[in-house]
Amino acid sequence: MRYIENSAVVIQARMSSTRFPNKMMSLLGDIPLVEYVYKRCKLSLCQKVIVATSLDSSDAPLYEYCINHAIPVTRGSLDNVLKRYIDTAISVRANYIIRVCGDTPFVDIGHIDDFLKKLINGNFDYIAADKNNCASGFYCEAVTLSALKRAADLSDKKEDLEHVTKFIIDHPHLFSVKFIDTDLNPDFVKKIRLTIDYPQDIQTANEIVGRLREKFSFTSEKILDTVKDIACEV
Repeated sequence: MRYIENSAVVIQARMSSTRFPNKMMSLLGDIPLVEYVYKRCKLSLCQKVIVATSLDSSDAPLYEYCINHAIPVTRGSLDNVLKRYIDTAISVRANYIIRVCGDTPFVDIGHIDDFLKKLINGNFDYIAADKNNCASGFYCEAVTLSALKRAADLSDKKEDLEHVTKFIIDHPHLFSVKFIDTDLNPDFVKKIRLTIDYPQDIQTANEIVGRLREKFSFTSEKILDTVKDIACEV
């Protein structure tokens, strides 16, 4: 497999979720969620995959787990996630970044590769799926390091620093932004959350994974088929 140079998946992850504390270490299959997401992202064409957590003491166990299991990891600001992304990208010499949240074990790997290619070949600053037709559990974003740096220079608002790409999305006149239409948000999937926000979500994810033939290399369409089967049984 030929990787795309100067590219990295950066998985943002923390342990201090108020809705589901320590969720990144909750087991999906037989491994912690952080490792599951990492191994899925390793199937992409990105040259590097790295976890970006914080310097907060609550994230020390997550950092230690990654170190002990050969998962590349960096630590940065808890609240200024934009700076955490910039510093992480610089540390691995990545000019093209795929942003993945650590609570999305079913992130669409095809989107990662497609968005990355479009970002580079189309000379865009930012590419993502249209959220209206892409369930949040499949979601990722592609963005250039230069665009993140410009956003950091132009805004110091708390919400822009916390939500990495918010300033870019909110100012399309300053950046070259593209949203892709997908077909990954049918009505039946709206009844089942594919992100891990609450303890019951990891139970749902385990039920889905338990029905898959391939543990990591599955398509979003396969997840939708599985979710539909589960919804019909409820």
